Amino acid sequence: MKIAKEINIGSRTNTVFECQNCGATTREPGRQTTKKAKAALARECRSCSPVRFGRSCDGWWHDFGLAKNPYVYGPMPRKRTSERFRLEEARQRGWVAFMWQDEYTSERKGITSRQ
Repeated sequence: MKIAKEINIGSRTNTVFECQNCGATTREPGRQTTKKAKAALARECRSCSPVRFGRSCDGWWHDFGLAKNPYVYGPMPRKRTSERFRLEEARQRGWVAFMWQDEYTSERKGITSRQ
């Protein structure tokens, strides 16, 4: 259970909540009648209630059962900077040591290696 008090600091009004179980205080901007203050009064105190879902130290992808980071925030396909597009560009320009038959074979015929 929490006790709420309004305090005025300068020209601003804040609502201070004090937990009766542990004595922890929190502060929300605004009056007691605002939606934000009412929500803060209704929810549990973080210091006396345990965290239910702790974050994994290994990485967020382990929570989903993945072995490595799927690199969701990485290169966008339209930018052509991903590993796949860089490898295709190297193949087209003849920068890779190994070649095989693919759709770019006709384009590579004009490229000669410098020795």
